[in-house]
Amino acid sequence: MTLDLDLPPLSDIKVDGDELIRLSNRSANMLERIRDSMLQPHPRKQPPIYPSNKLQLLCNIDKTKMQSLLRSGKVPQGSQEAPGRMRNFSLEEAMEWVRATRKSMPRPEGKKGSVITIGNFKGGVTKTTTSMVLAQGLTVRHNRKVLIVDLDPQGSTTTFFGINPHAEIEADQTVLPLIEGKEPDLKYAPMKTYWHNLDLIPSSTDLFNAEFILPAKVNMGEDAQFKFWQVLSKGLEPLREEYDYIILDTAPTLSYLTINALFAGDSIIVPVVPDTLSFASMVQFWKLFSDLVQGLKGFEGEGGDKAFDYIDILITRMPNKPAATICRDWIIKTYGDHVLPMEIPETALAMSTSAEFSTVYDRPNWEGSAESYRRICDPYDRLVDIVDQKGCQIWRR
Repeated sequence: MTLDLDLPPLSDIKVDGDELIRLSNRSANMLERIRDSMLQPHPRKQPPIYPSNKLQLLCNIDKTKMQSLLRSGKVPQGSQEAPGRMRNFSLEEAMEWVRATRKSMPRPEGKKGSVITIGNFKGGVTKTTTSMVLAQGLTVRHNRKVLIVDLDPQGSTTTFFGINPHAEIEADQTVLPLIEGKEPDLKYAPMKTYWHNLDLIPSSTDLFNAEFILPAKVNMGEDAQFKFWQVLSKGLEPLREEYDYIILDTAPTLSYLTINALFAGDSIIVPVVPDTLSFASMVQFWKLFSDLVQGLKGFEGEGGDKAFDYIDILITRMPNKPAATICRDWIIKTYGDHVLPMEIPETALAMSTSAEFSTVYDRPNWEGSAESYRRICDPYDRLVDIVDQKGCQIWRR
């Protein structure tokens, strides 16, 4: 029996390359309109403003201590709409307050910055959000200078900075010139962003070309010493003198760029969502990753085989559901000490900030429920603090 679904008649005109171009242009234009509407009234993202109560939380001080520091004149005074009104502080001013109150250990002279790769072969596990939050948190909570590298041709991280990767970024602004061999390192690439002390190497769809360029270089065999998995690591080397942390945001695929990111990382953080499909995907991730590391043993050259300072698993988008709790327990039982001691909950605030190309650190003056804000912000703060503590331990070696 044939069901009559009352479909409109199929057009005699096939969908050709010209129509694909039109669809591509329409999608790019729509993304630009969405981005601009989300970022109104400014077409570019602006750094957050910290009201005095949120600055106290950031610096872990009370109102009395804050007043004492203000009277000392050794910290920025912020701005007031009128005498007696709440003070507001710019992002840079907030960072000066953090320097005066939190006293994070400076990176010792001669120690290189740490490279942290955020990776998982599955999409939708908040790799980009984790990368952004970690980068922002390390700057504002610990006064670190951070570089984030967008290695996903879809450019999600670049979009989070308020930049349209498809319309505003050229190939020579990405890591592609390094991949092509036109540049010896990545010193040409970092660009300033709206966030103080946080630079970006952006992405564009041109990065898809890396998946053809790298294997072609291997097959041509012009350089017997060429190691395709070390291109990014070598390109980042001079930047490790300038930045305390370099964070690599990867595509949700086992690509040549992702392989480069995994081998460039001193450490790896793997975000995972507590559901059965994600858990199954994690099994594949570890299998392929271990095969890569074992398969390339002996090819690392000087410095021996690849080893990581740490590999951590971050449970994200944790809903309040029994099935998720069961899967969370599987993850902890399987990966033990590699699982970080916090969970990022699935909340309406987290979803709304992501939809607006922002993070909780972009919204310190959020006027909603303080409990809702702390529920998502507290575990992120703890993640940032643990990562920096581990970084300090590594620098002390």
